Amino acid sequence: MHRRQPTTEYLAECLWPGVTESDLRELDVRVMASTAASRDSNTRVRYLGAMLVAEDDVAFFFFTGDSALSVETVARRAGIPFERVVESTRISSIHKRR
Repeated sequence: MHRRQPTTEYLAECLWPGVTESDLRELDVRVMASTAASRDSNTRVRYLGAMLVAEDDVAFFFFTGDSALSVETVARRAGIPFERVVESTRISSIHKRR
């Protein structure tokens, strides 16, 4: 049976003093494991990656999922120190690279 992929996008926002690229790389491994574990519990969450804004001590983690609660569960299990998880919309460039 083919399971439908989650389509709603979410952002986990982290206000994280002193966060470094190394911190995000370490978390990346845990987030991937947590996302894989969520599939075993019948929750559909997909990890899309992270963004660091070191100058502002902020990190963003991007997901798709069935609900904000599902994403929060995965993020909490991975140890992401998020302030909130919110639904988000990604706008792609209309200009394509050649």
